[in-house]
Amino acid sequence: MKYDRFYGCELVLYLEMELKCLRTFLKCALGWSEYLLLNKSVDNDDEVAVVSLGSLLCKIKDALFIFIRDFGSISQLENTSFVLVDIDRCFMLCGEIQKIFSRCKPTTRYHPIDSLDLLQIYDMLSRFDENNKVLGQQINRGYITFSDCLSKLASPMRDVHELMELINTVLENLTGILNCCDGNFHVRFTMEAFHVRLQNLKVKLRSLKSFICFAKFQVVEHSQLENLLIHAEIFTLKAMHFLYMFWDYIMYEMAQRSEDEVVEDDILIKSHEMLQKIMFVDPFVPEIHIQALLALKASGSTLSLEMKNKEIARDFVDSLSATLWILLANSDNTSFLVSVTDQMQILYYGLLFLRTLLTNQQENFDELHEEMKDFVGDLVNEAGTVVCLLCVNGVKDGFAKETNDAICDFLQKIKVIKPEVRNKYPVTSTPNFPKTNQLGFIDFLLENIKELANCKVNSITLEEDQIQVSEKDLVFLRSFLHKFVDQHEELQSLQSRVMEVAYKAEFVIDSLMVGNVECSPLLFETIVEEMKHIRIEAMQINESMKYNMVEVQKFTETSSFVRSQGSTSTMDEDVLKLDEETTAIIDRLTRGSMQMDVVTIVGMAGLGKTTLAKIVYNDPSIMYHFHIRSWCCVSQLYSKKDLLLQILHCITGKHCNTNLKEMNEDDLDVQLYRHLKGNRYLVVLDDLWGTEAWNELKNSFPEDANASRVLVTSRLQDLASEIKSNSISHALRLLTNDESWELLKMKLFVQERFSSAMHVLGKEIASNCKGLPLTIVIMAGILSTLEQDGWEEVLRSLSSESVSRTEQCRYTLELSYKHLPDYLKSCLLYFGLFPEDEFISTKRLVWLWIAEGFVQKTELKTLEEVAENYMMGLINRSLVMVEKRRSIGGVKICKIHDVIHEFSVAKAREENFLELLHGGNELFTFHEAGKVRRLCIYSDAKDFEEARLFCPRVRSLIYFGLDYDCRVYPSSFSHVFRIFRLLRVLDMYQIDVGDVFPTEIELLILLRFLSLGVSVKSIPPSISNLLYLETFLLRGFGGSNSSGLLPDTIWKMKKLRHLHTEHYRSFILPWSHNLENSCGLCHLQSISTIELRCNNMEKIMRLLPDIRKLKCRLSLSHSYSENISVGKCYGKSGWKCDRIFALDSLTRLESLRIYTWAVRDEFRIAFPVSLKKLSLSSFSWQWSEISSIGKLPNLEVLKLKFDSFEGKVWDMEEVEFPKLKYLGLEYLDIVNWTGNGEHFPCLEKLVLKHLRTLEEVPSCLSWISTLEVIEVQGCTKSIVDLVKKIEEEQKAFGNEGIKILIHDP
Repeated sequence: MKYDRFYGCELVLYLEMELKCLRTFLKCALGWSEYLLLNKSVDNDDEVAVVSLGSLLCKIKDALFIFIRDFGSISQLENTSFVLVDIDRCFMLCGEIQKIFSRCKPTTRYHPIDSLDLLQIYDMLSRFDENNKVLGQQINRGYITFSDCLSKLASPMRDVHELMELINTVLENLTGILNCCDGNFHVRFTMEAFHVRLQNLKVKLRSLKSFICFAKFQVVEHSQLENLLIHAEIFTLKAMHFLYMFWDYIMYEMAQRSEDEVVEDDILIKSHEMLQKIMFVDPFVPEIHIQALLALKASGSTLSLEMKNKEIARDFVDSLSATLWILLANSDNTSFLVSVTDQMQILYYGLLFLRTLLTNQQENFDELHEEMKDFVGDLVNEAGTVVCLLCVNGVKDGFAKETNDAICDFLQKIKVIKPEVRNKYPVTSTPNFPKTNQLGFIDFLLENIKELANCKVNSITLEEDQIQVSEKDLVFLRSFLHKFVDQHEELQSLQSRVMEVAYKAEFVIDSLMVGNVECSPLLFETIVEEMKHIRIEAMQINESMKYNMVEVQKFTETSSFVRSQGSTSTMDEDVLKLDEETTAIIDRLTRGSMQMDVVTIVGMAGLGKTTLAKIVYNDPSIMYHFHIRSWCCVSQLYSKKDLLLQILHCITGKHCNTNLKEMNEDDLDVQLYRHLKGNRYLVVLDDLWGTEAWNELKNSFPEDANASRVLVTSRLQDLASEIKSNSISHALRLLTNDESWELLKMKLFVQERFSSAMHVLGKEIASNCKGLPLTIVIMAGILSTLEQDGWEEVLRSLSSESVSRTEQCRYTLELSYKHLPDYLKSCLLYFGLFPEDEFISTKRLVWLWIAEGFVQKTELKTLEEVAENYMMGLINRSLVMVEKRRSIGGVKICKIHDVIHEFSVAKAREENFLELLHGGNELFTFHEAGKVRRLCIYSDAKDFEEARLFCPRVRSLIYFGLDYDCRVYPSSFSHVFRIFRLLRVLDMYQIDVGDVFPTEIELLILLRFLSLGVSVKSIPPSISNLLYLETFLLRGFGGSNSSGLLPDTIWKMKKLRHLHTEHYRSFILPWSHNLENSCGLCHLQSISTIELRCNNMEKIMRLLPDIRKLKCRLSLSHSYSENISVGKCYGKSGWKCDRIFALDSLTRLESLRIYTWAVRDEFRIAFPVSLKKLSLSSFSWQWSEISSIGKLPNLEVLKLKFDSFEGKVWDMEEVEFPKLKYLGLEYLDIVNWTGNGEHFPCLEKLVLKHLRTLEEVPSCLSWISTLEVIEVQGCTKSIVDLVKKIEEEQKAFGNEGIKILIHDP
């Protein structure tokens, strides 16, 4: 073998595995020979086998002797019975080899071996390998002999203890093989073919072991278990035989095959042949298990669940859940997962409930009375019977009566146990559907019902009148709920019934669409009938409402003007004064225009807006400057009268309060106006939630041109401009770490000194509060109850969760959430699925919102534009923070504060909106799948696979790997595609599913959003089965220097809106003549990165009529005769261009990022006039050609990168960019950039990066009045000096706000 292919530590690992496999065989042989010696009756075949075995053992001894002799450390061996000892000594030799490796310093498994000392080891291993290869065929025959002999026996060869030891050995070998193969390129295809089979084999071996242990501890007589023990021994031997053959083949793959010999088809054929030789499952196994369980039941013994027995019962139940999982995940029936969804889901999670109870619920279990403990023991036995019956009869749509009765009985008993442990599993009456944005869900369902009208599933079509009736009823019920439910609490139960029937309708419709025959139109008819009854009831209520419209109106008015208690500041009198913030607000209040003005302080909840306003309000300079000061807390629900009374109370004092309360709103308006008239006043409107309150009060504020002011605090960042055009709000920032510590000290140490230890701990705690004053105040409340020695524990356990669960913070966030429109509530809660402190791509988030159905259609805007407005709505409410903006506005990256993140997670769970599961215990003990609509998983790939989640009703599955970009075998996650059949959103972006695209994905026909990590170079045609797919994201598609190929069927995916691959990969859209009359992908909005070839580019572009954003790579055709457009174009330099890439047919294209590799042919691009953003790379055009770009009438962003243009001089002369706001130049060889005209009349930002040769910039930059920022990085000192000079000249012209950003190279 080619042992020099292996790395240092790998060689030891593989050698150990070789010896383990050989030792396992010798164990079997030794046990078999001892059995024959004890039993005198040996037939002729067995005599031959004994002789053959003796000869084989001698040969093995000789091979070992040669191996040991070569190493030079073991003396002569004479007795065959010491062979096992020899093997043990060989294990010890591995340690000696490891010492040699250590001299080579192999730091990792993949460290190369470069020591000459190892050449001798290579020779030694090669000789041992040659001897072992000769023995291989005889060892295989030996395993067959052992199995044949066992099959003839009437009693097991080994006792239970020996059998358990044998199974443990096989499990150890299996784990060792998986570890050896993990990540090895040479066996990747083999492991992809075998991974699931090996995992299932592990499950079956563990199940067998746990079953035998369970039965043995039930005091079942040995004779009653003989069939089970014989079967177990035969199965274990077959597993040993398979693993021996498999490891031999794997070693051949790893050590013999060259890389160009690794052919997938050949490996799969070989794998198939191996599977034919090894029978994994005896078809009579379930019956054998059932016989043992019946014997157990007949014995009348009760499982005493003491500690040891409880562990045995736990392992048994765990093996049952694993067995059931395999049955469900590998069933050939494609429709049962829907038709028996509820029963199988409850059964599976009933088993997990038992496992959890027996695993880590010691206190809850111990509190049960003895009869209930015995009941649990009996239930464990019944669980085994249920699973075994399913193994016999199969998981299918129509269960056998015996199976069905056993399942129903088991589930009924589970219901009996749960209330007994209500501390862990409380009985709740919460609905199983999300409570958020319920009207939005009905809208989404109505869209689906419209699409169903012409949808045929398995030749079943719903009656058109049924669809129309259900649509009509839903429209009425939606309207009814919108009108009345929020105003009448007594209608909440009706709303729950409406939502329940709506979710039922969705489930049946989606089940039909995925091909579930059992969900017949009759079931939909039942739901339509139920909907009809609810509509009649709602119509009766609606009629009664008409006779009480006065009361309804009165109720509405009352609810609109209820006095709110307001959101008083959580900061007490001890506040941290931020001098620069305070000074800025005071300056705006006391300086500037003599006209009455509005100053607005904005920021997220808990940031200290009210506190700052109070500091300013009570500042001596303010008190001196204004004649009248008044404070009014507005909040969400308010009445105009109440606001007027608050303001007047501050002005007139308590003695006038009684008389004022008796006045109506008009009289109070007059009173306030009279008090303020002629005085310079300051009125604070604290916690304003919209312009409505301002519009009702503004006429009460007289305009006397005496510099009066209104100070507003709000979470709405755009409120200032809504109140008064051109008004700029003051955005309150987060505290620095030092300021956070000062605030914490202020709250904790008002009257006492603090030790140095407390100083250190306190600073770290304050830093962990991440700048939010409300969080710091809450943390101070926690620390104030602890002694000094408790602070260290607080620091270790500090998290946003411990802070935001306090009532104080919860109230503030709850208030903000309650005031959100329903559609924004869903959008905010969706942030909870992202990891804490995650920088979130706004683009990706918007696509997810659309796929989830949160975004409502409008006539004038695209779904993406509406969703971006939703995002701005959350930002303006200070619930979402902008981390990075786009070149000309808009948000590119966003995030939320930790406190708001924790609130979102908690609220999402409370509303049944989202469930988050972290790795380890959370995954393995999860048992509430029936309530989960969206499931987000944080774990490594191994935990995700082994958790065996069964959630067939889940609609969204989002995975965040702890091991980002980990590679897995596609078969590891095939269950996701087989079980999660109703998914609309599948995001597994952080997992690389390997070199073969998972074809099972075609089962998920309801998908609207699909994101995968792959290493494939082509996508199978079956992807077109995903007819509803809107967003398709691939990470790693194609090669690093080649493009991936999409199938011809991609053109059938008419609903596709976004098609993207990342990590500098590109793909090719196929073209064929049968597409001549196709309308193409008429809804596609964005695509990246596509390879465009000039011979078919015009035809491809015609099939993308609605494209808005395009990232592409140009590739010139090998055949010049197929040019899409031929003409003559002469630039200033006189060079001829006869090649044109025509993109001007894309009349809706707004953003274009285009580059080319190794192309230096003469060509030009016809850009569409709709273009707003353009990025060019690697074209090497002459600067004279930029004039065509300057003529683009709507261009606002231009980025010229990486040799997009060549030439030392760029003289703009008469070139003008009429609307350009952003200009970026990067990695260009330009030396002189000149221009003295109005080339950039609208330029706001100029970015110069890595322009090593640039010496001159245009003089016109000094007088561009719109210029706000110049950013410089990696340029010469002379350019930095020129930019600073521009800054001085700009300020001299009155542009005081210009910013110059100089970065290190």
